Amino acid sequence: MDAAFLKVLRIALTVLSDRLITFLALAMSFGLACWAMWGPTIERLVMAGFFAVFVFLPALIKERKSEDQHNDD
Repeated sequence: MDAAFLKVLRIALTVLSDRLITFLALAMSFGLACWAMWGPTIERLVMAGFFAVFVFLPALIKERKSEDQHNDD
């Protein structure tokens, strides 16, 4: 296989995996928010908020690292 093709394939898989992680975090946060709003207590709402923040932080950091890495190439 051509080296350029492999490089493009590697970049495409990296971008796809980053987007998949972000989409999964969004879906999980949405599900937990729906559960928290079904029986709204302060504990459920705070837990949903903390979960959303702590799930999106690693995804955001991973996306920024991969964007910086792609910009260097």
